[in-house]
Amino acid sequence: MQPAELQRNLGFSAVLTVSLGAMIGSGIFVLPGLAIEIAGPAAVLAYLLAGLVVVPAALSKSEMATAMPKAGGSYVFIDRAMGPVFGTVAGFGVWFALVFKSAFALVGLGGYLAFFVDVPVRAFGVVLALLLVAINVAGVKQSGGFQTVVVLAVMGVLAWFVIDGASTVDRQAFAPFMPNGLNGLWSATGLVFVSYAGVTKVASIAEEVKNPGQTLPRGMLGSIGLMLIMYPALVLVVVGTAPLAGLSSDPAPIVTTARQFMGQFGVDLVAMTAVLALVSMANAGLLASSRYPLAMARERLAPRALSVIHPRTGTPVSSITLTGAIMLLLIAFVPLLELAKLASAFQVLVFSLNNLSLIAFRESNAPWYKPEFRSPLYPWVQIFGIVAALALLTQLGAVSIIGAIVIVVGGVAWYRWFGRSRASRESAALDALRLRSIGPLVETTAKALASPGRDHVLIPVHDSISTARLRDLLRLAKAVTADDGRITIARVDREREGTLWWRRDRLPRPDDPFRVGAKDVAEELDLDVAIVRPRGSDSEHALIEYADRHAVDLILGELNGHTRRERSSFDLEWVQDHAHSDVMYLGNQSMASIDIITVLGAASPYDVAKIDTANRVAASEHAHISFLHVLESDATDTQAQAISDYHHRLMDLAPADAACEIDRSDDLIQAIRTHARQSDLVIMGASRSGLGTDLSERISAVVNAPVLVVHAPDRGQRTWRQRLLERLIY
Repeated sequence: MQPAELQRNLGFSAVLTVSLGAMIGSGIFVLPGLAIEIAGPAAVLAYLLAGLVVVPAALSKSEMATAMPKAGGSYVFIDRAMGPVFGTVAGFGVWFALVFKSAFALVGLGGYLAFFVDVPVRAFGVVLALLLVAINVAGVKQSGGFQTVVVLAVMGVLAWFVIDGASTVDRQAFAPFMPNGLNGLWSATGLVFVSYAGVTKVASIAEEVKNPGQTLPRGMLGSIGLMLIMYPALVLVVVGTAPLAGLSSDPAPIVTTARQFMGQFGVDLVAMTAVLALVSMANAGLLASSRYPLAMARERLAPRALSVIHPRTGTPVSSITLTGAIMLLLIAFVPLLELAKLASAFQVLVFSLNNLSLIAFRESNAPWYKPEFRSPLYPWVQIFGIVAALALLTQLGAVSIIGAIVIVVGGVAWYRWFGRSRASRESAALDALRLRSIGPLVETTAKALASPGRDHVLIPVHDSISTARLRDLLRLAKAVTADDGRITIARVDREREGTLWWRRDRLPRPDDPFRVGAKDVAEELDLDVAIVRPRGSDSEHALIEYADRHAVDLILGELNGHTRRERSSFDLEWVQDHAHSDVMYLGNQSMASIDIITVLGAASPYDVAKIDTANRVAASEHAHISFLHVLESDATDTQAQAISDYHHRLMDLAPADAACEIDRSDDLIQAIRTHARQSDLVIMGASRSGLGTDLSERISAVVNAPVLVVHAPDRGQRTWRQRLLERLIY
């Protein structure tokens, strides 16, 4: 029977050495020559800058790991913060990146093994990979102990290299310090960035760390602090001691440097140290990467078999075996240098996503997010990390960027094919966006309510409108119009040959029956109403031109009949799409007394006009407001809570009594029928495309009350970012 959690066997020394082991490898034993060719002696500074770019991600992951000490590292953090799509991409990307780097390290042993024995490089790499898989399957404690011994030995030899070599450094070798300028420095920084990329990988084994709240931050930050000293010091000795000519093509630049001052014994010791370091790097990569399939399987984004933990060793045997098998294939058949560079480009993106994830967690209201360690200087450290990492990405070349995109596309495809039907979770980022959206929405609504009302309301009607319908429209117009505002009735009938419009309650017909009837209704409601007949090529253009010319800020119309042509004598949908003012239309039910107004929030809370109208009608009719929002049946508690918070803040603004109702249902109409059956008026926002008349009629039918549909144009008030947020959040 598998245990609920992995066994916590790793202490501070194991965490420190696993983190160091993931960094010490090709970054120092292969890359210095290439960096010196690009930046000259400034390669020393490039290593320092690269480390500083990594620090924000180390701080972010240290905090998140203490809040979520689970196997999976970046995958778990990004999945919880950004959602399962981003989590799947991150899980696949980091997994492959670590496997590529581990395989590359084992193949890279060839350049150093040549100092001792002539063996087939790839065959030897396969043997070492099998040995590392066996060690990791045996138990993380054994793996961690092996890592501690190797890393301490490597650090000791490198420290001797720096101390002994410092006395032989020639200061003249550093002039000129930056022969290729800032561009060369920044390019070299992008190249050597991968040297530090392993520092945060220890977070992927957080579930196996003793006292993770203290051990993880100390281990990660301690390891990067040591390497911020060690890397520049090593490169300083190389620049000041070794002949720089031809160094870029040297497969073993540290050994070449050691020949200058350490003698044959020192050369052999450094070569052996390089072998141990590369083995250590491969082991750390295998240890960390094998936890990503485990974490994804737990979240149902990978086959469940990968989450099985062996009851005796306490290790994810299936996940380790799969990772090891891929590593063996890469070692045996694939040229890995370019693949390692491609993986490094994705690691830069993952570092940015880690920083962004921390911001999402901090800005969300997730009650479970309680880290024991908190990153200092938030959010400026994270913002610096995001900007700097993305800037470095541009230095890795087009091929690397394209390769990272391929991994992203592959991760998205896997999620859509395998994970989407199995995993559906809300992200902290979405929760944070909802919280961020509430404040501006409430402020905008408060400003609308504080205004005196509409300055000019235009009511387009046909001559055959009934007295009751005209009264309904004028009641609504009166409620939303300012005391000194204007109400104008626009007669927009088209001539219809052979058509008679007869109604039992149609307006009386003296000399101008429409005008006389309209004046009677206006006097009944104590309104001063103007009546006009706009002139133009057609009724829609005439209406728009009149509205623009006379500063109309609301067009209030009606719908009747069962087909769009019967509903009115002009096209309201066209008017909605082209008007610069708000557009509202009243459904085909007649209004009686209004005691309860239901405001539907199924479309978007950005429709401030909808909320403003509801409040003004409620104040005029002394009615009660009910804010109703119907969510999908699988909506999360955080989403419901965000909407509830928003509605309660709206209730505080409402001049009338108000209530909030939130329901989860896949049948929108049935849910509205259940909650709004006692409503006397339903107010809803127009759909993004078209008037949404079919929906309004369906709602009207089930609640037996008129539906008022409200549409407000952007008028430049919302940016494309706000419109994107609207689609993402609600």
